[in-house]
Amino acid sequence: MDDSMIAAKDGAIDGAELAAVRVKIDRVDRQLVRLLAVRKSLVEAAAQIKRYPRYVVDADRNEAVQANVRRCAREFGLPEAFAERVWRFLTELWIRHQIEWMVRESGETPYAGRENGEHRAAGLR
Repeated sequence: MDDSMIAAKDGAIDGAELAAVRVKIDRVDRQLVRLLAVRKSLVEAAAQIKRYPRYVVDADRNEAVQANVRRCAREFGLPEAFAERVWRFLTELWIRHQIEWMVRESGETPYAGRENGEHRAAGLR
């Protein structure tokens, strides 16, 4: 077996072909990170408009985003359930980021006046 072949359980994998695919994956990852950075800037702009952590979670907006993600998933051939799980996870991260950003910028304590996990009832985790 030459150096371009990688041993596998059921035979050999073309190492050069795999390397070429990995280069493409790396390019896509770079684009995804760039888009996440753009989204971060937009999330911070929204946080600046909302101004207070109590305004971060908008259940109607979150559901509209999820519906849009499902439509896009269908359009691009991505399983809807997969896309929805990814976006729900991202939504949680963006919510946390907005709150942390607001606290850092304003000095306000998040969930002020809420006790015994009342923030969970309000949709925050």
